[in-house]
Amino acid sequence: MNGSRAIAHRIDSEGVLRVTFDSPGEKVNLLNEEVLRELGRVLDEARARDDVRAVLFASAKPDAFIAGMDVAEIAAVTDAYRGAEGARFGQSVLQKVADFGRPSACAINGACLGGGTELALACTFRVASDGRAVRIGLPEVRLGIIPGFGGSQRLPRLVGLGAALDLILSGRTLDPKRARSLGLIDLVVPEAYLEREALALLHRAVQAGEAAVVRTLERPQRRLDGVLTHVGPLRRFVLDQARRKTEKRVRPADYPAPFRALEALDAALTRPLQEGLDVEARIVGELVPTETTRNLLWLFRSQNALKRDAGGIQASPRRVERVGVLGAGIMGGGIAQLVADCGLPVRLRDVRYDAILKALRTARDVWSEGLKRRRISRREVEQKMAFISPTLDEHGFSQVDLVLEAVVENLEVKRQVLADLERRLPERSVFASNTSSLPIGEIAARALRPERVVGLHFFNPVNKMPLVEVIAGRRSSPEAVATARAFALRLGKVPVVVADEPGFLVNRILTLYMNEALRLFLEGVPAERIDGAMVAFGMPLGPLALFDQVGLDTARHVAQIIGGAFGARIGSDGAALDALVSAGRLGQKNGSGFYRYRDGKRTSPDPRVGAIVGARQAKDLPPETLQERMVLAMVNEAVVCLQSGVAREARDIDLAMVLGTGFPPFRGGLLRFADSIGIAVTEDRLARLADAHGERFRPAALFTQMVRDRRRFYDGSVSRA
Repeated sequence: MNGSRAIAHRIDSEGVLRVTFDSPGEKVNLLNEEVLRELGRVLDEARARDDVRAVLFASAKPDAFIAGMDVAEIAAVTDAYRGAEGARFGQSVLQKVADFGRPSACAINGACLGGGTELALACTFRVASDGRAVRIGLPEVRLGIIPGFGGSQRLPRLVGLGAALDLILSGRTLDPKRARSLGLIDLVVPEAYLEREALALLHRAVQAGEAAVVRTLERPQRRLDGVLTHVGPLRRFVLDQARRKTEKRVRPADYPAPFRALEALDAALTRPLQEGLDVEARIVGELVPTETTRNLLWLFRSQNALKRDAGGIQASPRRVERVGVLGAGIMGGGIAQLVADCGLPVRLRDVRYDAILKALRTARDVWSEGLKRRRISRREVEQKMAFISPTLDEHGFSQVDLVLEAVVENLEVKRQVLADLERRLPERSVFASNTSSLPIGEIAARALRPERVVGLHFFNPVNKMPLVEVIAGRRSSPEAVATARAFALRLGKVPVVVADEPGFLVNRILTLYMNEALRLFLEGVPAERIDGAMVAFGMPLGPLALFDQVGLDTARHVAQIIGGAFGARIGSDGAALDALVSAGRLGQKNGSGFYRYRDGKRTSPDPRVGAIVGARQAKDLPPETLQERMVLAMVNEAVVCLQSGVAREARDIDLAMVLGTGFPPFRGGLLRFADSIGIAVTEDRLARLADAHGERFRPAALFTQMVRDRRRFYDGSVSRA
C-alpha cells in the first residue's frame, strides 16, 4: 500500500482504487492542504491508468470518516483573496473525484462532516454503516462560513432545494436513516458489511453502468424541487421565506453566513456548476476574515482544546461504571436521564414517590422527542429507561462509583444528605454536589472523607446545555476532581474547572449582570427596554425575563449567598427581590413576575411591578448606555475572577459564559469582547461608570497592570492568576 502519512492507497485485484484516510496520531481524519494535494495527486495518477475501474474512499479509524477541514488552516486565513483561493483549491481536488470518469463511492463509518460530506457529494455513490457514530452534514454556518468545497452547489442538485436549505442554514447533522430518506445516502448497511456492500455497488456500476445502478437505488424524486429549479418566481419565494425565517433567529450583521448561503443556493439552481462554484468560493473568501467568523472559529478550537486540557489537575481519573443520583427534581431527573443515555446504570433516589414518577416521565419525554425525529428507536428508548433504577431509600448506593447530589439549594440539607449517605458509599466513591452557589468546602465541612467531595454544576436544561462547572474544593483530592471532570466529558459536556468560591464562575458573573438590570429598572427604565437592549446586543434572553425564567425566589437565594460573600461590590438590591417574592411573584413558574405569563408563555410586561419595588418615574436611556452598564459589569467581575484564580485562563471564562449563559458567540466571550474594545478604553469606561454609579464598577487591579504593560487577554501574556 502506498501513500502519504494521512492517505494510503492501493489498487485491488478487481481494479478498485482503495483510498484510505488515516491521520496519524489523531482520533479523527481532517482535510488540510497537504492531504488535499496528496488526494489530487493520487486521483491524477489513477485516472491515467487503464486498470483502475472504480474508486472507493474509506477510513481506517473506527467510528470516524472525515470530520471536515482542519479549522486551524481556516483560522490562519486573514484576507478574502486567500480565503477564496483556498476554497477554489479544495473545489478543484473534489472536482477530480466528480470527473474521474469511473464509478466512485464513499464508505462512511462515522463522523462525515463539512469537507467529508463534500467529498461524499462528489462521489457517484454514498454508502453508510448503521452505527450510532455516523453523523452526516455541513455545519459550516456554525463556524461563520458556508460549505466551500462544492457543498452548496452539489447538495441542492442531489437532494433538492428544500432539504438543502434546512441542512445548510441550520448546520445540523443527520443519522444514516434520515440521510437515506433525503437521498443524501444511497445505502445504509450493517457496520460489519460496510466496505463489502460499497464494493458490491461499485462492481455493479462497472458492469451495468452508473445510470442503471442509480435507477435501482430509489433515490427520492421531488417534483416540487424540479419546479423550483425552473420557475423563477416560486424559487425566489422559497428563498425569501427562508430568509425571513432565518432573520427571526439571527441578525445578518451578527451572523452573515446563513444569509450568504442563500446566495450560493440560488446560484446552484440558476447557474452552471462551475459558475456556482465560483460564487461559493467568493462568498467563503469574504466571510473568513470577518470578526464573527474569527470568534466562532476561536470558540470551536478553544472548546476542543478545553476538552483535552486537564484543567491543571495532576492526577488520573477513576473509571465510573455505576452512578447514583440524589433528588428527582428538574436537575436530578435531567442528570439521571443524561447518565442513562450514555448507557450507565443509575440509581435515582428521592423521598417522594411522585417526584420519581415525574423524573421518569421527563426522561421518557426527552427520548420520545428523539424518537419523533427518528434519531432513536422505540426499542432503544425502553433500553435506556431500563438503566434508571428508582428508589425511595438508600439501597443500591453501596456499589456506585460516583454520586450526584441534586437536592434543594440549602446548605444544611446538603450536609445532612451527605452525612446520611456517606457511610453507605464505597471508600473511593466520589460525592459530587450539583450546587449552583454553595461552597463545596462548606458542604463537606462535616464529611468523613471531605477529599472525595467535589462540585459538578450542571445547567438547565441538562440535556441541552453543554457546560458543566467542575468545582475543586480546598480539600478535594486531585483524583476526585479528575474523576468528576472525566465523567462530565463522558456525558458529552464541556467541563470547566473552577475554584470553590460562592457562585463559582458563571453565576457569580451573571449576578452582576442581573443586579445591574434590576438597578436600571429601579431607576425607571421599562423592563422591555432593558431586555430589548440586551437581546439586540445578542443575548438569547433579556435579564429581567431571565429573572422570571430562573424564578425570583431562586434568584433571591443565589443573590443572598453571593452578596453575603462579596458585599457592596456585587451591587445587589435584595429589597426589590424580597418585595417581589413577598408579593407572590415567582416568575414564569406561577405566571407572575416582571412579565405576565399564560400557559408558560410570556404575554406582556406587568405595569404593577414598578410600584411593588418602588421604581422611580419612567425614564428612557439609549440602548448603548444600558448595554454598557450591564455588559461592563460582567466584564469587570470576569477580570476579578481571573486575577483571583477562580478561573485558570481567560479562555475558560469566555467559554463558560458562552456555553452557560448564551453570551453572544459572535462576540467570542466577555474578555475577547474587552480586547475588541481595547483594554485601555474598557478601563476608562469602567472608571467613568464607577464615578457616576458606584464602586461596583471600579476597574479590577489587573486592568491597570494590563494598560501599563500594553497587554491584551489574548496576546499570550495574560492567562492564569
